[in-house]
Amino acid sequence: MGTMSRFGIVAVLVAVMASCAVAQQENTPQQNTQPSNTQPQQRFGGFPMGPPVKILEFKADPDTIQPGQSTTISWHAINGDDTYLNQCLGIVAAFGKMTITPKATTTYTFTAKGRVGGDERTITVTVQGTTPVPPSQDPGCVNPHDQPIPQAPDGHPDLSGVYIAGFSLRPVDNIQLKPGAEKYKVKEDVNDLGLGVTCRPPGVPAATMQPYPLQIVQKPGLVVILYEAYHLFRVIPTDGRPHPDDLDPTYMGNSVGHWEGDTLVVDVTGFNDKTMVGMYRHTTDYHVVERYHRVSYEELDYSATIDDPNVFAHPWIQSSKLRLHPEWQIQEYVCEDNNKDYKDLLIKK
Repeated sequence: MGTMSRFGIVAVLVAVMASCAVAQQENTPQQNTQPSNTQPQQRFGGFPMGPPVKILEFKADPDTIQPGQSTTISWHAINGDDTYLNQCLGIVAAFGKMTITPKATTTYTFTAKGRVGGDERTITVTVQGTTPVPPSQDPGCVNPHDQPIPQAPDGHPDLSGVYIAGFSLRPVDNIQLKPGAEKYKVKEDVNDLGLGVTCRPPGVPAATMQPYPLQIVQKPGLVVILYEAYHLFRVIPTDGRPHPDDLDPTYMGNSVGHWEGDTLVVDVTGFNDKTMVGMYRHTTDYHVVERYHRVSYEELDYSATIDDPNVFAHPWIQSSKLRLHPEWQIQEYVCEDNNKDYKDLLIKK
């Protein structure tokens, strides 16, 4: 079974929720894809669930020092998706420690936010014989969520980082089937737990929709995407090479990329016919064009243009925001193709 310690949900239940979310997407075009910073909970990629955030520990050892001496501050928060320190210390992992050498008595604040509320703690490090620094954050500090977009050596935006989209990937327009293609529409069945329960790769763009993070690694001429879910990876050359002439059909297809201004465009083809997009099956003529555009330090615009001439009357687009989480790391996910089907545990006979 895959585990989801970051959110406390087992993979079977995630598969059920993902199936429900996909079903809801079909008739729910996304009307407004503009970012909003008015509500902190919108930062978390469309997740409706989650226990309250709680800071278990925030301390300094020692909390009183002489000028020029150092101290270690440590912290531990649970259920937080956004954790940071003031006084120019920035975004940090939910659990960690740091050695600091304050020049004067300083009050530090640790803030943890999540999908359900937030928590905050303060500590004061006393530097004997000094005038205390005001408890508010130094106005010269850069907001940790509003830093400049990093640039790669080749002049393009650096997309590298850990992101999550979750269930926010939705169609931006109506989906129309080609006449005679109704057989590709998947009928809703409350007893169907979805493809994820068998641990098979979900395909593109469904892999981006998983309620697990992904990590983008950008190098000159190459982009690699690591998905925590199913331990998938994609190697995307951006050096101008085409797709190979003879592709073996696969779940995740073959990807090649190029830059259009500040947008990474990834062409994906060579799929098998064993995955779904929305509530539709597709054929081996399935084709996806993805676009990744970093619009701010902590946000990517993501879209996927879907095309299958055997199924859809015309191409259509799914779109989402990918939220940066520099405080996260990709974790281990264990799920095998012969995983036991737990349907009997969830459905009463």
